[in-house]
Amino acid sequence: MNNNIRKYIILLALIILLGLTLSACRSTEPEFDINAQKTGFAQTADVQATLTSAAQPTATETPTPLPTATPTLEPSNTPAHTPTEETDEDAPPSNGNDQAQLIAQEPGDNASFQPGAAFTVTCTFENTGTSTWTVNYYIEHAFGEQLGAQDKVYFWLPVPPGTSLPLTVDLVAPEAPGSKVSNWKVFNADGEAFYDFSITITVAE
Repeated sequence: MNNNIRKYIILLALIILLGLTLSACRSTEPEFDINAQKTGFAQTADVQATLTSAAQPTATETPTPLPTATPTLEPSNTPAHTPTEETDEDAPPSNGNDQAQLIAQEPGDNASFQPGAAFTVTCTFENTGTSTWTVNYYIEHAFGEQLGAQDKVYFWLPVPPGTSLPLTVDLVAPEAPGSKVSNWKVFNADGEAFYDFSITITVAE
C-alpha cells in the first residue's frame, strides 16, 4: 500500500473520531441554573402564602361596651298640693262610693302646747269606699277652733280603695288656755263632703 492511501485512511479515521466526540458532547445533559431555580422556589412560596392568607377569616375586634350610668332616685318629699288645670285633666275619675276612716293621728288628741306655739298634726286616712281619691280630694276646716290652719289641704297622691295616705296640717295654738277642738271634713273633687273628723289639743296655762 502506498503512502497516499495510508494517509487518506488515517485522515478519514480522524474525521470519524472527531464526529463521534462532537456527538457525545451534544448529548450531555445541560447544567441547571441554581440562581434561577432558587428564584422560582421563592416565587412559588409567596403565591402559596398569599392564597393561605386570603383563605383565612379576618379577625374583627369587638368593641368593649361603655359602662352605663344608673340613675339614682332621690326620695321625694310630700309638699302640700295645689290643684291646677293640668292636674284636673290628668286625675283619674272618682267613680264609686266615697268613704273614709281616720286610722292614725300624730300627735294624738289632747296633746299639750304652749300658747302661740306652732306645731303640725299628721292625720292618716284610709279609703274605705269604692272610688279612687284623686289629687283633687282635700280636707278643710269646718267649724270650731281653726288653730291657724290653711283653708284646704289636698291629697298629694291618688288613694285607691283599701289604701291609706297621711296628710300633714300646720297649726298654731291659740293664746287662751284650755281644751280646743277643731272640726274638719273630707271633700271629693266635686266639693262634696263625705267624712267628718276633729283635732283636739290642750293649751297650757
